[in-house]
Amino acid sequence: MADEQTTPKEFLQMLQTLFPIYDPRDIDISQLKYVIYARKSTKGEERQERSIPDQIADCMKREVMAAEPTPLQLVGKPIEEKCSAKEPDIRPLFRKMIDDVKAGKFDGIIAWHPDRLARNMKEAGEIIDLLDKGILKDLRFATSSFENSPTGKMLLGISFVLSKQYSEHLSESVTRGNIRKTEDGVFFDEMKHGYYISNGRLFPDGNNFILIKEAFEKRLEGWGQLEIARWLNTTGYTLRKKGKKPQSYKWDKDNVSKMLRDTAYTGVLRYGKAFVDLTEFYDFEPVISVDDFLKVNKVKDLSDPKLVSSIMVKSREATKANLLRGMVFCGFCNKPFSSGITTKKDPETKAIITSRYLYRCETEDCSFKNKSVRAKTILDYAIQFLSSHLFTTESNYEQYVADAKEYAKVRAKALDSDVASFAKQIGNKEAEYERTKAIVRDKPTLGRHYNLDEIGAELKSIRKDHTKLVKDRKQLKQAILTYSEYLELFENIGVELSKTHDMAVLDETIKKFFLNFTIKQWGTGKKQRSEVVAKLNEPWSGFVESNNFVDGRGERTRTSDLRVPNAAR
Repeated sequence: MADEQTTPKEFLQMLQTLFPIYDPRDIDISQLKYVIYARKSTKGEERQERSIPDQIADCMKREVMAAEPTPLQLVGKPIEEKCSAKEPDIRPLFRKMIDDVKAGKFDGIIAWHPDRLARNMKEAGEIIDLLDKGILKDLRFATSSFENSPTGKMLLGISFVLSKQYSEHLSESVTRGNIRKTEDGVFFDEMKHGYYISNGRLFPDGNNFILIKEAFEKRLEGWGQLEIARWLNTTGYTLRKKGKKPQSYKWDKDNVSKMLRDTAYTGVLRYGKAFVDLTEFYDFEPVISVDDFLKVNKVKDLSDPKLVSSIMVKSREATKANLLRGMVFCGFCNKPFSSGITTKKDPETKAIITSRYLYRCETEDCSFKNKSVRAKTILDYAIQFLSSHLFTTESNYEQYVADAKEYAKVRAKALDSDVASFAKQIGNKEAEYERTKAIVRDKPTLGRHYNLDEIGAELKSIRKDHTKLVKDRKQLKQAILTYSEYLELFENIGVELSKTHDMAVLDETIKKFFLNFTIKQWGTGKKQRSEVVAKLNEPWSGFVESNNFVDGRGERTRTSDLRVPNAAR
């Protein structure tokens, strides 16, 4: 049995290199029908990724297209999509391509890099599932090789996970930069009702500005939000987005409420905890005075939590809700749940009495809209599964060792690249810090436009990440578990997970085994029933299908159906 003093971090470390393999599949690729898929986000990735024509050119190179006895067979024109892959189910051309694969039009897909196909776990899981079932028979990448075998699918899964992590890290980096822009009076969202955007500045948009001004005045006069929405829908109001022509817009109570709580209409731009008075930077014309705005919202100042940010941003509290984010889906509409933490506070002391992590459906027209599922439903299912499926046969371990070595090679290459990248970032940030320090010293009047402390904090964060990567690189070769450690881990994994309240440990551990979860829930109270359907990562899915595991009682069993129907929660 495991040492009772094992910490959550030690427990998580034992999971880091569990990547066994099983039998490969032989395919005659010269007989397959391929399509090229190229993708580029409409914004945000232009500096990081190759353009669509460059991606297609790289995919058409001889070494990518080579096959015996003839080159790969391309069907139709390359698919060119300008859309982010960070969120699932928002790419129409990708969806049609997947449907065509299922219909037999395409057998294989060629892309520049795995992250062109997916940067979210739902669509990544869908691609791997099609490979598992033999419907999608091959993948080709211009920047890396892929082998349609369990090992290849495992490494593909790792690549998808790293792409997702990159997207999240990029989002965090963009947030830091956006705060700096906001402090300089720059507005970088796509729209603001009643204004048009020019060079990061907001200017009154003719009649639309007048209508928004009247909406605030009506609220001051006592009109309800629904009344204002209905009135605006009779005025011919048109929405103007940056770089696009005005278009019709339908108001409802929710978007009126959001507008009325937006501090930007007073001339105060807010992004997270950063505030800036736009009138200090240019001749900004507010819709409403600060005093009247406070009356409309019945608050004392603009920092009140009831008010919304002028620019879309997730609050710091929301960023803590990271347990299996993007991996849990509504079983009624098949869209990802949003996630968050709800708390109950003591009315007198304001101390938190209880807190719950909930998944919530926010899809319009879904029968489950605005209803929630407790995270405990997923955790209980995962713990039950891992307690009853022990991958502890000798063949499991032998394959694990062989594959762990292969993974170590791939991971080492990625770490080398990351270490070099962070070293370059450190140099650039150090140079930025010195330049800023010189400006503040030589031109004190400009000091209020710069934040040395923030740049220093960013530099410290980058150095910390760099140090961790260097440490991970050194420890990589020593990370393979001994047979006794391997057995100990699986025999105690369910117990350890049920004891820990460390969200990071729960998140990382469950992600090692599961690609995603889909939940349906009916009823309330004691009559509430839930159904969980899970998709396993490779190689665990293959082990279950091939009956290569031991159940929690030490007996061989076959449990390939991962459903938990009518489970009371």
